[in-house]
Amino acid sequence: ITIFMGGAEINLSQADIQGVARFDITQVMGGTKLIVPSNWEVRSQLTSIFGNVEDKRQSASTNSDKVLILDGSSVFGGIEIRNY
Repeated sequence: ITIFMGGAEINLSQADIQGVARFDITQVMGGTKLIVPSNWEVRSQLTSIFGNVEDKRQSASTNSDKVLILDGSSVFGGIEIRNY
């Protein structure tokens, strides 16, 4: 995902993974909204400058067999993780 002065919404609510999946996110003055199932474990390895990563999912037990790793960088932007 590459964003410059914009935004993206990625809906993974119907997706299924086995093991580890990675997203490489590069954003400058933008934002990303990820919709992720509540039982996935999300790990952030993102470098953030004047931004943040917020996990706003409803709490549920996570499955260590389903791991989503967020890599990349965010400058003046944020990433919001949600579920529905």
